[in-house]
Amino acid sequence: MLTFTRRAGERIVIGDNIEVTILDVGGGRVRVGVTAPRSIPIHRGEVVERIEAENRRALQSAAVEAPQGAEVLEIRGGLLGLRAYTRFWPCEVPDTPSLRLLVAEEDPAIRFVVADAATWFPDYPLDAACSASGIALEEAVVAVILVIPSDGSPPSANLLAPVVISMAGRFGVQVVLDATGLSSRAPLDEVADPALLAAVT
Repeated sequence: MLTFTRRAGERIVIGDNIEVTILDVGGGRVRVGVTAPRSIPIHRGEVVERIEAENRRALQSAAVEAPQGAEVLEIRGGLLGLRAYTRFWPCEVPDTPSLRLLVAEEDPAIRFVVADAATWFPDYPLDAACSASGIALEEAVVAVILVIPSDGSPPSANLLAPVVISMAGRFGVQVVLDATGLSSRAPLDEVADPALLAAVT
């Protein structure tokens, strides 16, 4: 790790296209501004750590067989906290057609339950998710990762970090919507369409 001493108004330049400017120092806090291409996501460290923890918490242990002839879905860059897994089979959840299971091709023990945001969460900001991913809304499915605890505690949804999937390109990307105020542990009984809750409770 490089360590710099900077004063207000001074800059740090990273590569050819990232610039960090110290805007203000005072009261034990430093305010910084970051200029970077739109293609480079920039998030507060504590938000990324929270999403990494939620992704690991969402791992499911239910046994599932790899679907015969299923097309693999590439999650570009992997999921936060689980970057090594980039290729997933989308599988139906038995008796629950409104949900899908994403099973890692690299390790079938890595699997997540996802719900279509447009179906489950009527007010979800689909435009913001697609804009963050670079995938056009008309070709996208926006999925949110559900946490369904095995101990019977209430299920929740990670609304903060959806996976935006290009159906035409068979790829997806997990994005972070940290400017929206969405929760990484939204209780399903507070945010989901009530008619769908029986699928996970």
